[in-house]
Amino acid sequence: MDSGENYKVFSKPLMPADIAKRLIDLSECVKFLEENNNLLRVKAEIEAVHELAGIAKKLEGGRPVLFENVKRSSFPVLIGLLWNRDIVGSIFNAPKEEVSLLIAEAIGPWQKNKEAIPSPIIEKGPANEIIESDIDLYKLPIPLHAMKDGGRYLDSSVVIAKNPETGVANTSIHRMMVTKKDRLTFLVDPDRHLGDFVEIMERRNQPLPVTINNGISLAPWFAAILPRLGDGKYCIANHMVGNPIGFIKAQTVDVPAYADAQFVIEAEILPNVREEEGPFAEVSGYYGSSDKRWVMKVKAITRRKDPIFHSLFSGQEVWNAVGFTAEAKIFAMVKEKVPQLKAVYLAPGGCGFYGAVVQVEKDDEDVGKAAIREAFKAFEPLQQVVAVDTDVNLYDPIDIDWAKTLPVYC
Repeated sequence: MDSGENYKVFSKPLMPADIAKRLIDLSECVKFLEENNNLLRVKAEIEAVHELAGIAKKLEGGRPVLFENVKRSSFPVLIGLLWNRDIVGSIFNAPKEEVSLLIAEAIGPWQKNKEAIPSPIIEKGPANEIIESDIDLYKLPIPLHAMKDGGRYLDSSVVIAKNPETGVANTSIHRMMVTKKDRLTFLVDPDRHLGDFVEIMERRNQPLPVTINNGISLAPWFAAILPRLGDGKYCIANHMVGNPIGFIKAQTVDVPAYADAQFVIEAEILPNVREEEGPFAEVSGYYGSSDKRWVMKVKAITRRKDPIFHSLFSGQEVWNAVGFTAEAKIFAMVKEKVPQLKAVYLAPGGCGFYGAVVQVEKDDEDVGKAAIREAFKAFEPLQQVVAVDTDVNLYDPIDIDWAKTLPVYC
């Protein structure tokens, strides 16, 4: 990361400024959606416990929804930002089929030169316009989605932590359940960098400081969920937009926060402390079980003057979120070994995790098999990979079934 004076050093962005702006700033993204008739506003008073999710379920797959009047909160809630691939494509100013390619195109340059577009740290930004005097998570409109969920969940917020051994920041997204006004329990899935960092700090019996960034836009958000790319992967977002995306200094922890976030929650992960987390309605349609899991102690909350709280709805949103980024990683890695690769798609039937279709230019009998092998290596959750020719529409399940079954009868 660099100091604030280099914030505007890149004078020639890779994409027009208005597109980059809405990919960095969620408020600008919401404004763009509304201007293009792609935002649905709910003005009636609704309850964050179950009612918000119930309405969202009825509207799933359409326009993103802004709930303007949430009981016992002063802040609106955005949901559904990712559940329609066509609308996500419009935010990128690209067809939906090209979004994962745009992400993939940013990975390669970052890997070749990770210092090419550094992110500055500045003192003040939109995310710390207001420093809350009272630490109380229950004042935020954090929803309780599913009937059996263990509590209210932050499920779309980006966690920033520093690698204790290198001091370099890493970004990721985890589900975090509110248990007290200043306390969260959370899950770290296996093979995640945050889990590695916590393990190091627990051996030292020291807390791990973090910032929890709610309401960041799609470029840094997608960068955060790219799997196992290592320290500093947040800079992939800088390559997506062609300009550095700024951080601000936190109030109480030595970890930066996104300058354009809507809310920032500063916290410490307590060493060797476990408390109950879950159940949680997962993307597969089943509940993840409850168990004793990691604990965060909140130290400060800052926000914009007029913030928008962002929540993710388990289902099509997660299928697409993981799908776009997994497609990007698979494409970037497989393309190096199989240059005939043309496209990758993780269909909703595989929940965005477990099934992929890879499209190849078949100039060799073994090219499909090679692409399948490399796809499994690139993304471990995959359980099924299908390779198709360029005459098959990889977004059409009927066409995919045709490609799989027709050779049996020919």
